[in-house]
Amino acid sequence: MRRTAALLLLLTCAPARAQQKTVHFNTKDGCRIEAFYLAPSSGAYVFINTHGLGSAKYEWGPLQDELKKHGYGYLSLDLRGHGASRTCGKKPVDYKTFTKAGWSRLSGDIEAASAWLKKKGIPGGRTIFCGASIGANLSLKAAAEGRIKPRALVLLSPGLDYAGVRAGDYLPGPGRLPVLISAAADDAYAWQSGETLAKAARGRKQPVTFLDGGSGHGVNMFKTPATIPAILAWAAGL
Repeated sequence: MRRTAALLLLLTCAPARAQQKTVHFNTKDGCRIEAFYLAPSSGAYVFINTHGLGSAKYEWGPLQDELKKHGYGYLSLDLRGHGASRTCGKKPVDYKTFTKAGWSRLSGDIEAASAWLKKKGIPGGRTIFCGASIGANLSLKAAAEGRIKPRALVLLSPGLDYAGVRAGDYLPGPGRLPVLISAAADDAYAWQSGETLAKAARGRKQPVTFLDGGSGHGVNMFKTPATIPAILAWAAGL
């Protein structure tokens, strides 16, 4: 009995580990966004993860597991029209009906995510915008146009043009916004786009790292064992 009581007391007094929560917030144009949120360890970065076309927040599982192990937080979004983010202005919305202008507005979902984190005491300087495929292009756009600026950008398989969102139009100007671009050689368009964007960023005196993601497109590069550790090592050096 004494042993049981002591164990219960130890478990009660032990600090609770942060757990993932499902959260919701609204964009300026009235879209209700659902996301997975994990609070960071004190002072650690929060990755705002933005998925690819037709996907959802669930694709970030392998990265989320490693972020948690290393004390990072994350806010993984269902972009409007995807997953559980299916209403804008209380009306149904589906990505399959988006025009190019509609896709361009999705960067507002990332801006809303930054604003939500800021209300929780996490400023832009403690966030990293991390996007896959069109999510990479949207992350670039949100960093360029949003009022809350991230500490850095991780772009997985960006494209020069996805659904009318042109990555080159939103490259940062000269300054200290580090960019990690990752692409795989067997994903020809993303590889060529990534190299082009990296060259353009260097021409703007912007810190940029190009990472060979091994194989696959977007988060599929996580199947290459070295990819996630390389991303975390880069983030640790910021």
